[in-house]
Amino acid sequence: MGEAERHLKRLIEDSDWVSWFENKLVRRGDCLIWTGSQDNTGYGRIHVKKHCERPTGRNFFAHRAAYAIQTGEILEPHDLILHQCHTRLCCNSDCFEIGDHRDNMDDLRNSGNIAGEMNPKSKLTEDDVWDILDMYYEGGEHGPYSINSIVNEYSNLDIKKGTVSDIVYGRTWKSVYDEFFEVEA
Repeated sequence: MGEAERHLKRLIEDSDWVSWFENKLVRRGDCLIWTGSQDNTGYGRIHVKKHCERPTGRNFFAHRAAYAIQTGEILEPHDLILHQCHTRLCCNSDCFEIGDHRDNMDDLRNSGNIAGEMNPKSKLTEDDVWDILDMYYEGGEHGPYSINSIVNEYSNLDIKKGTVSDIVYGRTWKSVYDEFFEVEA
């Protein structure tokens, strides 16, 4: 057990801290929604100095702390909590399954409510992605576009080089990527 896990164990054994944590939860249907701080991806986060061996404290995902409180189990860092309710702020262990990275990616893909245009943070449409693939693999009158030149073409959307790279190598927008090569083959 690492330092972070030992820190979390000390926290869940502290009834005052557990009460503080539980007061940050509100019931919504089957979910217990975290009302405290969030990270930029929409997951609940807490910074805790209490019982920490480091004077600066440590960050925890709220749902991992909730799981530890509700089950008494401290998960290993490689164990992931898969929200079966697909609500990132949910802290009800009844809504969780434990898995690894592959399980998490399968769950995300099967949910059908996060990927592509369905993702509210997506800057691109399926048509944009198709055009990006076409620019990279087919090109224009001067040949294929580089990843950097594609980023420049989409500068109005402020997409990053990594976004274009993930698209052209099929790491994201997999359904469009697969369709592109099926049609083009």
